[in-house]
Amino acid sequence: MHLHRETFFHRNEFRERRSRRVTWIAMLLTASAMGHTLAQSVGKSVRVNAACVELHQIVMTQIANGKLNEAELKVSAALASGGDHAQDTCAGLVLNNVAVFMAVSGRIADAERLAERSVLILEKAYAPNDLILLRPLQTLAAARFELGKTAKAREAFKQMQAIQVQRPEDAALLHGMAGAMSQAEGKLSEAEAEYLASLRAWEEAGRRETVDAGAVFNDLGSLYIQEQRLAQAQRALDAAFAIFSSAKDAGPMDRIKVLHCMGTLHARQGNWREAAQNFHDALGMADQEPWVDPVALRSLLTSYAYVLRRNHRRREARSMEARAAALHTATSRSAVVDVTDLLTKAKPTKK
Repeated sequence: MHLHRETFFHRNEFRERRSRRVTWIAMLLTASAMGHTLAQSVGKSVRVNAACVELHQIVMTQIANGKLNEAELKVSAALASGGDHAQDTCAGLVLNNVAVFMAVSGRIADAERLAERSVLILEKAYAPNDLILLRPLQTLAAARFELGKTAKAREAFKQMQAIQVQRPEDAALLHGMAGAMSQAEGKLSEAEAEYLASLRAWEEAGRRETVDAGAVFNDLGSLYIQEQRLAQAQRALDAAFAIFSSAKDAGPMDRIKVLHCMGTLHARQGNWREAAQNFHDALGMADQEPWVDPVALRSLLTSYAYVLRRNHRRREARSMEARAAALHTATSRSAVVDVTDLLTKAKPTKK
């Protein structure tokens, strides 16, 4: 399966892409989505009032137009107005939604900062084990994990584990985060069990074809590549790719990550042309995004350069290597697999 390249790469479609991007943001964080986020809390129900919906819509319009500072100031003003308990709750959850958008846009540091602020606001109003904290804590743990802050990510994850979940979709979040933690620690069999449990929970919730499940399939594919279980990796990544190609709320970073993993898989299989196409498509998408995590971008460029050399395209490889070398990145963990770390059995290629 392949993405239609004309959808993403033609320069004369820039305005259409931007329109689709704003539409995607609106769909991701509509009032109905807000109602789902403000769903059943432990022992109580949180309702979305008109003021909360209005705040949410204003903030997301600003985010859609790239005005993060203005959006944060709007939430801060709502908090400073001395509103009631419900208004503070709304502000905390709106911040979490903004953090989610920052994460899928590649701005992981901003995602961590906003998710941390969301958790702090909600912790003042709710007990530490209240279900309303689960998703903000998951956003925070995932952002810290992406940034390589494993110890701090585990702190947030332990807070998640203290929350008694009832719905399968909440259990799916816990299992998915546990899988990522186990994989990072090299506990691959435990990670696989957690990922599979997460997928079962998403299926029980009727959400096996959603972006959340697609992310778990992608993580599972990455795990299988590590274990050299390439046929299983292919099936998992195909499932992720199909979901990200059709789900209306899939973001560009979802597709970039799965294409990176597919490129790595094809390289491990010796399918160098297919690998080069995967990395080409992933980089084309990344170059159209205003924000991409520099660590993930450097990993993508390095992997693409390696594959280009295997395809005897040395001039292009040198160009990718130069771009990678020019990036100034802090130490962090990229969620995608680096082909140069995995191709341990590949023969070296001439420069």
